Amino acid sequence: MFEDLANETIYEIFDYLEITHAYDAFFNLNQRFRNLFLYSNLPIQVNISTMSKTSFERYRKNVIIPNKYRINYLRLSNPFTVDIIFSPPYVIAEFIQLETLILDHINAKYLRNILTHAIRLPKLQTLVLSLAELVESPSKLFTWIFRLPKLKSCKITYQIKDQQDPPLLLLSEFKTSPIEHLVINSRLRFDSLEDLFSCLSNLRHLSISCLVGHRSLGISSYIIRLKHLKYVSFELDGVRLPRLEKLMRNFFRHVEVFRLTVKYDQTYFDANLWEQLIKSYMPNLRIFDIHYNGAVDSSSSYHQLVDQFNSPFWIERGWSFNHQHFWPDSLSSGMFYSTDPYR
Repeated sequence: MFEDLANETIYEIFDYLEITHAYDAFFNLNQRFRNLFLYSNLPIQVNISTMSKTSFERYRKNVIIPNKYRINYLRLSNPFTVDIIFSPPYVIAEFIQLETLILDHINAKYLRNILTHAIRLPKLQTLVLSLAELVESPSKLFTWIFRLPKLKSCKITYQIKDQQDPPLLLLSEFKTSPIEHLVINSRLRFDSLEDLFSCLSNLRHLSISCLVGHRSLGISSYIIRLKHLKYVSFELDGVRLPRLEKLMRNFFRHVEVFRLTVKYDQTYFDANLWEQLIKSYMPNLRIFDIHYNGAVDSSSSYHQLVDQFNSPFWIERGWSFNHQHFWPDSLSSGMFYSTDPYR
């Protein structure tokens, strides 16, 4: 009989189940199973996506509130669950074992208060956010995040009101943030990077879904030695190569993996220039992963540019590339991209 199993065995079974499923199946079975939920010291991972408000209220009362001190992973995908669990907002400080917090489609009005009190969490290392509405001031958003004293990894997804002209990040008031892994899924101004880097001396991994150069002021000649930065991934929109070159020179000396997506700027489609840039500014580079989409001056120059990536510099490093055209009668445009093992 299942009920004759030892508590240790039942806990192992619980580990294979989502806590919500284990709760639905066993909490009301009998007093013994209820006590297994209420009086264990094992960590709990809570992942709440689709659930009715009534069911959630019952689950909150019987599982979440009595076990706040045991929860080390919390994902809330319904906006109303955030409002209920963190009301009042200072309640989040009672989740003393929380290491990973994921909030999907959260409203900014809740987020500020939650992150303000999350400063008191002693173990919060991973934060994943997606915001439900347009963000007026990304600077405020990053300010709230960078104040978290133990945060190592952050992934943030948001949209701004002016897609063509994102606001500048202003973060100079911060000395440093402990973040090592940062993913920004939004449009970010190119000249925001200097302020960003000045706060992130421990940064190892940086990925930005769209880095915007339009109306950007560029960056200064100030060099920040990001000794830990090994991975960089950008999709570029209007960032001219001389600006990127300056960024590489000032910040990317220790980068080992560089992934780049760019459109409609033929200057990026130059093997000889990339060879010089890599030799000069990224001598430790192991992976160069580029995806170029656009046209060049003529069909003959397109293939000449492709052939330049077959020189000994690229072959010796095991970096191979391929290309394809969009239409057979338009050989001056297409895609040029890295091949395996990168894609």
